[in-house]
Amino acid sequence: MRLGAGLAVLGVCVVGLGWWGRAEYAPHMQAVLTEAAQEAVAGSVHGVAVSVAGRDIRVSGLADGPREHDRLIAAVDAVRGRRLVQDDLEVLPQIQPYALRVNWLDGAMPVVEGHAPTRLAQEALAALGAGELPLGAGAPDAAWGDAAVRGLQALRMLEEGSMALVDRRMSMAGVARTPAEGEAARAVLDQLPEGYQADLGLSYLDDGAPANYALHYTASGGAWVDGKLPLGVVPSDLAGALGLPEVDDNASRALMGEPGRIPEALGRLRGWMDQVETLDAAVTEDGLAVEAGFGSGSDIALLGTALAEDLGAGVTITVAEAATDATEGARRVHPVTGRDEVFSRGAWVPAFDFVPTAETCPVQTDAILADYRIGFLTGSAALDARARRAVNALAAVLRPCLTEARLRAEIGGHTDSTGSDATNLTLSLARARTVREALIMRGLPVAALTAAGYGATQPIADNATEEGRQANRRTAVRWID
Repeated sequence: MRLGAGLAVLGVCVVGLGWWGRAEYAPHMQAVLTEAAQEAVAGSVHGVAVSVAGRDIRVSGLADGPREHDRLIAAVDAVRGRRLVQDDLEVLPQIQPYALRVNWLDGAMPVVEGHAPTRLAQEALAALGAGELPLGAGAPDAAWGDAAVRGLQALRMLEEGSMALVDRRMSMAGVARTPAEGEAARAVLDQLPEGYQADLGLSYLDDGAPANYALHYTASGGAWVDGKLPLGVVPSDLAGALGLPEVDDNASRALMGEPGRIPEALGRLRGWMDQVETLDAAVTEDGLAVEAGFGSGSDIALLGTALAEDLGAGVTITVAEAATDATEGARRVHPVTGRDEVFSRGAWVPAFDFVPTAETCPVQTDAILADYRIGFLTGSAALDARARRAVNALAAVLRPCLTEARLRAEIGGHTDSTGSDATNLTLSLARARTVREALIMRGLPVAALTAAGYGATQPIADNATEEGRQANRRTAVRWID
């Protein structure tokens, strides 16, 4: 009886010791398995995690492609004492070739295609505007992410451009603001990791070359500028200097150096812009060269002399008759005067829409002579260089009055009071006859036009002032019943 009770007590003690030993051993075994599993996945690209429950090991996180996945699972599977291995790894796709391509334009966010090898590289590229690139396996080495970051940093120093990093080879092309910005981008690429190579091709908004530009103008098409404008000079400055409504911009800009200015001689062309049909003005380090084209029938030699006097020394001037393909009756709006014009008898003249009568014709001719002054060479009856356009305009308004309304007109010459009366009468008559002959050459009927000289007998202003004398030197039209 006593022996049986003793054996029972001994059995209970043995069972209790077994449960106690098992309870103490299980945590120890789990800690051993955890340490071994962690050693097995050490060095994984993305920091794989392991957890142990009993003798079962769970592996989770990102595997850098199928090859790393198989290596990690095999290493954990080889842990002694484990029972089961639970594979919860996400396997990144294998990318070959491993590439990142970026387009950068006008300061906008880059357009990016490609993958990032690590979360660290993913975050660094995102901070540079690449967005959240998908992760992908297959980078040639651990330095690829740093190379991609440096490439994007260099690209963003440009005004625009593109970059491609394919495995360890980088190519970049774009436009830098100046050579200084280009060298800064090149310096970043010089710091690529060892084993990486970069090809860089650049052009520049300002390559440091001298600012040379050319203004082009046609009375039928307007004005534009090309070449390279000096620092601080813009097309609207040219438009203002020349009295043009606008100048189209086909030019680049100087972004460094001393501020530029428009040559004074170029600004003096303003007084000729209503006269020329075409103009090409080139501004270079050597000075100003002007090629001016005038309408058919112009006195080219006289125009060249007058233009040279206005522009001054040091300007190369070429004057020629401008070619035109305009047909009779063609119309345009003159870009300088804003006046509607019609192509008539080989010349552009103001377009008049009025019914010619004894009442309307004097109004129209007075308006023309107010807008277009008929000038003469000093002390001469010869028309000056700018008179051709005024005579054309006067002919255009006289034509319907003389042919349709059957009116007759007298061209009157007037002078200021300088000189003797006899000289002034002779000069004023000669000038009136010159204008009459010029009008007849433009097709006006001979019998409907006469000429008279009045000298200084009919002043309209005070001859004591230069302004008054200039007003008194005039051509007038008097209508004859």
